[in-house]
Amino acid sequence: MKGVKVRDRVICDGLSPSIGTAGLLELGSRTSFRGKRRRTRLGAADGATLRIGDRCFINSGTVIEASSRIEIGSRTKIGDEVLILDSNYHEVSEGAGVKSAPIAIGRNVWIGNRAIILPGVSVGDHSVIAAGSVVTRDVPARAVVAGNPARVVRDVACSDTYVRP
Repeated sequence: MKGVKVRDRVICDGLSPSIGTAGLLELGSRTSFRGKRRRTRLGAADGATLRIGDRCFINSGTVIEASSRIEIGSRTKIGDEVLILDSNYHEVSEGAGVKSAPIAIGRNVWIGNRAIILPGVSVGDHSVIAAGSVVTRDVPARAVVAGNPARVVRDVACSDTYVRP
């Protein structure tokens, strides 16, 4: 498929992801998709980049759509029906135009079911996004965030070499 680069092998359990790209989509080695109930949707608009690191896991019904740039670090785990969108996709106010801002998600991050990550956010390595959280601003490394809007509720104690099972 044009615009799609797969580093090694992709693992699909159930429905394979729906991929739509006019831009660049890069899938890291041994990235896994689970589509038991709903298909995961990945997209990169013209001129955009969606890069998913090695050994990531993405669950059913997740939508990741890049209008500018989304990068997801290696070994990140993403729950069911998560939304990661780097654009508002429409004008909010007359004359305001469509706004987009890159998203960067670090290594070994765990994103809970139905979390939403909005444009311009960076998530630090080893962080946890609680289920249902709406992430509107940056998340520091080794933090657990929860709520709408998401806020830090505690720290994660782990070494740089820790990998979530």
